[in-house]
Amino acid sequence: MLKRILYIFNTLLVIWSAAFIGYIIFEPEAPDQTEVHDFLNTIVNYEALSDYTLSSGPSAIHYYYFCSFKNDDCRYLENTIMKSTARNTGVDLPSLIEYVDITTLEEKLQTNRLKSEWNIGSYPAFVATRNNQDKIEVLNTLEWDPQSPINEADLTKWLLQNNLYQGAEPDTIDKPVN
Repeated sequence: MLKRILYIFNTLLVIWSAAFIGYIIFEPEAPDQTEVHDFLNTIVNYEALSDYTLSSGPSAIHYYYFCSFKNDDCRYLENTIMKSTARNTGVDLPSLIEYVDITTLEEKLQTNRLKSEWNIGSYPAFVATRNNQDKIEVLNTLEWDPQSPINEADLTKWLLQNNLYQGAEPDTIDKPVN
C-alpha cells in the first residue's frame, strides 16, 4: 500500500514538474511598451514634458494625451474611441497628439501632480498647451470621468475646439423614439 502511494505521489510530482518546466519554456513574452501603443507616434516621458514643451519655441502649441501604459481605461480609449474618431473624422491623430507616459506617476502614487502642473483632475486626458513667453499655458482639457467616459463625440468636439477638425459637430443628444 505504501509503495502505491509513493508511486502515485512520484508520478504526480513528475507530471507537475514537466508542466511547470513546459510553462517556463513556452511562456509568452510580455509585449514591448511601444508595441502596445502603436497608434500614437510620439511618446514623451512625463518627467521630461515641461522641458520638452518649453524647448519647442515661442507660441508652439502641443496636443497631449496623458495616459499610463498599465491603465485599462487608456488602452480602451486608444484602441476604440481614438481609432474610430480618426477613421470617422479623417484626422491623423497619431501625428497630431503626443502620448505622455505617466506610468511612473501612477506607480509612485503621484498622480495628484497632474492637477497642479497640468490642470488635469483625472486621466486619461487630452490637453492642449501653448508655450507662452517661456511659460506653459493650458488652453483646454478633456478628462476621463468614470461616470461618463470620453466617447467619440467628446473627442470630436475637443478636436473642433482646438481647430484640428473642420467637420460638423457631432450630435450628442439622443433623439427620443416615437
